[in-house]
Formats: sequence, structure tokens, C-alpha cells
Amino acid sequence: MGVALVLNWRLKASPLLYPGFLLLANLTFYGLGAPRFLPLLFIVALANWTTVAVLAQEDRPFWRKFCLALDVCFCLAVLFFFKYYEFGLNLLERMGVQPLLLARLELPEIIYPIGLSFFTFQGLSLAIDHYRNPQRPKPDFLTTLNYISFFPTVLSGPIQRPAHLIPQMRSLKFDPAHFNLAVVLILSGLFKKVALSSYVSENIVRQVFQVPEIFAAPGIWAGIYGYSAQIYLDFSGYSDLALGIGLLLGYNVGVNFNSPYLATNLRDFWRRWHISLSTWLRDYLYIPLGGARRGFKPLNLFLTQLLGGLWHGAHFRYLLWGALHGFGLVVSHFFHDRRRKLDLAPGGVRFRDWQKGPPRFRLFWAAAGFLVTFNFVSLSWILFRAEDSARAWEIVKAAADFSRPGAGAPWQVWLVIGLTLLMQLVGADIREAFLKLQSRFTGPVLALWGAFWVVVILKLGPEGVLPFIYFQY
Repeated sequence: MGVALVLNWRLKASPLLYPGFLLLANLTFYGLGAPRFLPLLFIVALANWTTVAVLAQEDRPFWRKFCLALDVCFCLAVLFFFKYYEFGLNLLERMGVQPLLLARLELPEIIYPIGLSFFTFQGLSLAIDHYRNPQRPKPDFLTTLNYISFFPTVLSGPIQRPAHLIPQMRSLKFDPAHFNLAVVLILSGLFKKVALSSYVSENIVRQVFQVPEIFAAPGIWAGIYGYSAQIYLDFSGYSDLALGIGLLLGYNVGVNFNSPYLATNLRDFWRRWHISLSTWLRDYLYIPLGGARRGFKPLNLFLTQLLGGLWHGAHFRYLLWGALHGFGLVVSHFFHDRRRKLDLAPGGVRFRDWQKGPPRFRLFWAAAGFLVTFNFVSLSWILFRAEDSARAWEIVKAAADFSRPGAGAPWQVWLVIGLTLLMQLVGADIREAFLKLQSRFTGPVLALWGAFWVVVILKLGPEGVLPFIYFQY
């Protein structure tokens, strides 16, 4: 990483050498984890770049739509093959297809390429955006490949948009303030992943989801809330690392989490959680389905979340998770739209500030909304962690049975859960405090400061840190 950082700033002023260096860094990083799938990166990049090249030359509406549809079908076919092949066989088996035919369709074990969902969605963004905006300049193939394989984000996002990332490849400027912020973000990501996420995983979550029968209800709830903390700490930790490493290289890859567990309704939650995916689904799925402007808005919301659940994995429990969030969003949007009609409709009922209740009353509703939303999201996460839907239902029943005896959870687990919520409440203030303190350091002192905290974080964490959860998606 150090060599890549030095060369990045040495070569950034050379439009001839820098793209080649960036490609080498991208392919080296991805190749260290999944060398066999490097050709797949080239294929996805080539398909979308070719589509953009054709769209740039074609002005007939029918052929433009046909060309884009062909590219979308190809990219989705690649994604579905690696992600849903076994799921499809299982579905055919449940439908009663003859075993002999299934045996002919069965292939050797298919290994899922790391980051496939993320770089496939980035490639589709490139093609779709150029279809929607033909006047945009067409990137060359090297730029397209660098955009799709950009190593800070290729494994688990944030999902990049071409209009955001590609211009940054052509105008890198060193900013000392960004370097300072990068150090804070990298330390934040390591602390979330190594010290906190790994702790709750190894000290409560794994046991509750493997052998829930040995736990009493409080222990089950500790496992449920613990997994809510774990998946947030794990994924937002990775996003902090991606943003921090990007800033070291002169790129801003965008914020992917904005205190999601402080949301007071599900609509607000999806504006804060995995922002790059939720906005991608909004722009490339929900709005093309009709959004709120035409068609049936509740159905569009439900289908978007259902497909968002399927994006996460080839299992019925992910579909059920998507359906739950789809239904929750429909309810949340219903009450939000109803309130807007009361407040804004001409001739409708209009509430003045003094009619909306005193501040403490509004605080009560905010607290109630937080509790409902957090518990809904936490219970939904059970479908992510459980090995199947039956085990998920077993955990839900165990959580509701407060009469059963069993083990509890270490008090440190509850401390980490509380700290996870507290970090979202005051995390920005902590970051600002670190930034002010670090701004007084010279380069060598800052390096020692960073090294000190890395050692502390590694000491706090267990041996053998688990892989990032979203690597499987």
C-alpha cells in the first residue's frame, strides 16, 4: 500500500503513465484475492464499454434501447449464473423436475467471484447513464476498466457512479486536510471491524445463531442486537477504510452510512444505510418502474426491496427479508404521504407549529419511532445471519419466550451494543476532535500516532479477524 501511495502521487501529473499505474494497482489488489476472476473484470468492462461506444454512434431510439437491453441482459446473466445457479437448481427440484434432468444441469461447484455484484452494478451504471445522457464524453477502455476495478471499492463498495469517479481520475489534487481525515477514517474502520465487530461475533452472535436452545430470552436478544451491531460495524468499517484509502490516493468515494440506527422510520433508515446501493436501486430500478409519479407506488416500493433482497443472496430468506422491508417501506411511505397531504394540500387541514404539540411530545414520537424502527431492522437481520428460514423462526420464538431457562450474555456484549449506538450519536464529534488534535502533528508524529492506535486496535481484537460480511455479496 505504501508503494502504491508514493507512486500514485509521483505519477498523478502524467496522463500517459498514471492510467497504466492505476490499472496495475487495481488488478494487483483484486488478483491477490481472486486471480482466477480477473478475466471476468475485463469481460464486464469490455461489454459495458462496447455498449457505450455503440450508443455514442447510434441515434435511432429502437436500436439504442436494443443495445442497452442486450448489455443489461448480459451483465445480469453473468450475475445470475454465479450467484443464483444453485438456487435455480434447488427451485427446480422443489418444483418436481426429474432428477435425471437435474443431474445433467448440475455443474461442478461454482465459486462466487468476490465483488461481482458491486463491479457489475458499476458497469451497468456506465452504460445506463450514457443511454440517458448521450452528450456525455465516452471514456476510453482503460478508463472504463479502472473505473470498474477501482481497488478501494471493488470488493464491497461503495458503488461508484461514473460521473462521480471518472472525473477524479483526471484531476488529482493533494489536500493535507484529506490526508488527516483519511487517517481518522482508517483508524475508525479498523476499530469497528477488528475490535468491536469481531468481539460481538465471537462472544454472542455465533453461539446464539448456532445453538439458540441453550440461551434464555435475554441471551437471544443480546445475539439479535449483537448481530445488528456486528453487521453495521463490519460494513461501515469497510466503508470507512475504503473512503480513507481513497482520500489517501486523492479520491472521494462517498459516504455509505449516516447513523442508520438513529432513524425514526424505515424510509429514513434506507436513506442512511448502504447509501450507494439504496440510491442505485432508486435511480436504476424504482424510478424506471414508475417511482411515485406513475403506476402503483406501493408495488414499485415492494418490488424494489424484494429485488434488493435477492441481490444479497440466492436464498428464500433473503427474499423474505426484502419482502419484510418492502412491506415496511410501503407502510412508512403511506403515513408520510398522508401527513404531507394534511400539511400541504390546498384546502386541506393545515397544522401550525403550536398545533403540532410541545417539543416533549414530538420527542416522545421520535423515541417511539426509533424503538420500532431499530427493533424491526434488528429482527429482520435474523434472516441474514440464520442458516435458513426455519432456524430464523426458531430464534424469533426463543426471543419471545421469557419463561425458558438458559444462558445470558456477557456484560461486555451489551457494552459494545450500546457503544455502537453511541458512536452513531456522537461519532461526528469524536471525528472532529481527532481531526483537531491531529492537525497539530507534524508528519512523523502523525505516523507514530497512527501506528500507536493500530497496535492498540489489534491488541483489542481477537486473533484471526473474520472476513468482511459483505464480501459474500
